[in-house]
Amino acid sequence: MLNLTRSLAALLALTCSLDAAALSLHSEKRADGSTVLLLTDAPAPARPPQLNEDPAVRAALVDFIGYATGSFTNDNTLIVTQVLEALDSEFTTFTEGVPAGRKMLTAMDDGNHGDERAALLLDDKGQLLAVGLVNGHCTVKSREESLSCNPGPETVLTVFQAKDAKKSDAEPIIAWSKELPPMVAYWAESEDPETRAKAQKIATVEYITTAPKKDSWNAAQLPADFPQAMLGLLPRNSHLVGAGVDGVFTTPGLKGAPIYGDYDEMAGRPRHDFEVLLQTYTPFPEVVKFYQQQAKGAELRANDEKALIEGVAGGGTYQIEIKDKEEEGTSITFSGWRKEV
Repeated sequence: MLNLTRSLAALLALTCSLDAAALSLHSEKRADGSTVLLLTDAPAPARPPQLNEDPAVRAALVDFIGYATGSFTNDNTLIVTQVLEALDSEFTTFTEGVPAGRKMLTAMDDGNHGDERAALLLDDKGQLLAVGLVNGHCTVKSREESLSCNPGPETVLTVFQAKDAKKSDAEPIIAWSKELPPMVAYWAESEDPETRAKAQKIATVEYITTAPKKDSWNAAQLPADFPQAMLGLLPRNSHLVGAGVDGVFTTPGLKGAPIYGDYDEMAGRPRHDFEVLLQTYTPFPEVVKFYQQQAKGAELRANDEKALIEGVAGGGTYQIEIKDKEEEGTSITFSGWRKEV
């Protein structure tokens, strides 16, 4: 029985590999700026990329989910980031119960053998209809504790759908979630009762309506005296990682943590008064272009991986550091002074 289980697992893994090699994933930009994902019979590259490495997948997920946060595979972080982490393998296609004209791309977190995995359901034009995420509702209860997730038998399937979508549209995702990856299936079929009892089962299916156009942060989350003249230098299509004033972060998650100003002192100027940390999946060149338009009269120095902008606004000085984090998106560190320095 054990050898048969291993053989079946190996066969399934081989089938997934062949499936991934048989199709190529391409993307197109629509007139409205959104990204669609298309499967074609064109030859796949020698080393098919992991699904989360594809910039088009990241763009399509942001179009669909936006910059909302939640606790699924991680605690109170960007939902898009958590889905991408669960797409950390070559993609396969799932066809069981998928209606004609629709496609479903699936991938898993190789780091935990697929305990966490995700599926993208597309219409005939390559537009995302639903996203499925197998997860453990992971949270961090306090700074002193590590990440805590549901045990295997209490695993959750979270289905993200657009407003007015029907739950029945996502039924293929439910079927997919119950077909365990090879190693997870091996544990579920173990001859050891204790191992089987701990194995993953989809205990709950939840549906979440996405709101991609909703602002991910607002000015009220910034320090109360943050200069109004500098607000336009903080892009809204981004995630507010943290903000603070006078040497201390004030936003949840980083509240009370120190803001360092060593580089200011090395440059011979006072430590900056304000700091704002942002993360966006907007590509690095587009972020630089945004600042070229917004930061009028500022000095810009840039290469392919990093940009530094320095200017004045509303009687104060600002400095913005932009870094290309590749799969992690683009980071923006804003430093501001109440006066010109």
